[in-house]
Amino acid sequence: MPRNSKHIKGDQAELIAQEYFIKKGYSVFKNISAQGPVDMVILDNDGYTLLIDVKAISLRSKNGWKVNRVPSKEQDLLGVHLCYVNLDTREVLDKMPNKQKHKNNIVDIREWKK
Repeated sequence: MPRNSKHIKGDQAELIAQEYFIKKGYSVFKNISAQGPVDMVILDNDGYTLLIDVKAISLRSKNGWKVNRVPSKEQDLLGVHLCYVNLDTREVLDKMPNKQKHKNNIVDIREWKK
């Protein structure tokens, strides 16, 4: 079955995030199933684990604003952290701005990156 560009972008984002966390000294364990609440589990030398779901940054075509994603109910219960990847710059953004400061659940990526 041919893969669509959305899946390819997701795979690229996951690989970039895996490399990012490995370079920070974490052990990275990838989810090998096609679905699930997490894309990877990272583990540090002290045994601290973090559940990560990776999202490629998606910008709205009409105004260039980033689409803000939120964890699913299942991800919230599990304590999954969302991690965003800019596919153009290969930058991994592991902290999101407080969405209450922004209207309509979207963030102007140009302002956020300052």
